[in-house]
Amino acid sequence: MSRILQILIKNHVFLLFFFLAIVSLKMITSNSFVAESHYSKKITEIRSKFFLKEKLITEYFSLRSKNINLNQSNQELFKKNIQLNNQIKSLMNSEKIQISTDSINIIQGKIIKNSWNKKKNYITITSGSIDSVKSNMGVIDSNNHLIGITHTISNNFSTIISLLHIDLMISAKINNSGHYGTLSWDGRNPKVMQLHDIPKHANIKKGDTIITSGYSNILPEDIKIGKVLNYENEKNTNFLNICVDLFVDFTNIEFVYIIDSKFQSEREILEKNL
Repeated sequence: MSRILQILIKNHVFLLFFFLAIVSLKMITSNSFVAESHYSKKITEIRSKFFLKEKLITEYFSLRSKNINLNQSNQELFKKNIQLNNQIKSLMNSEKIQISTDSINIIQGKIIKNSWNKKKNYITITSGSIDSVKSNMGVIDSNNHLIGITHTISNNFSTIISLLHIDLMISAKINNSGHYGTLSWDGRNPKVMQLHDIPKHANIKKGDTIITSGYSNILPEDIKIGKVLNYENEKNTNFLNICVDLFVDFTNIEFVYIIDSKFQSEREILEKNL
């Protein structure tokens, strides 16, 4: 459809000339001034409509181009944001910055399929191996909130294991106290996950932010996940059962951003030999 519109725009001068030539011939053969006036009004009306549609079509393609450029700019901003967060944290814990600013790359993907009402939910996006996407990469939204992990990859598409998947387990921690545990989903509420293995003595309160721990070589530290909704003591254990209210609304997402860590493979090889 867009190709046809481009052809029409490219040849609009010839098509308009051809149409006006036919109308002019009819006007010449007519001796009626009324008819000539009628034709003139019609021509003006048609020309106005034609150029209006031409303008709208041109603006449409221009808007698409601007959107592509804007999305590319967003990817760069995400990369810089993560780099700055790493630098700030390093400055707080050390006198020197030890994390390279070139250690990550951000890849954008548009969602074309998304399930959230099943026990095992997946997301399909329009980015694949030609965009440098690989399996086991962290996926976030525009607010640096965790979406999931890349799963299967083709040339132009990828699937993502959503957080709303009963088999997915994430290493997460409470931002305020630093206590970490395992985050999983029980397959019920698409807005609530469960954080386990947090000891009862942990200093925790409702509203505390839950983030990635950084102990996984897939997900960097400090990606936001949600906040503490409520918690209770697990029976016959020394741990808490914590309900986490997710920041992401999985029923309303359009774009995702994939985190490509350049040191992921190196870490995997190193830890594999332990």
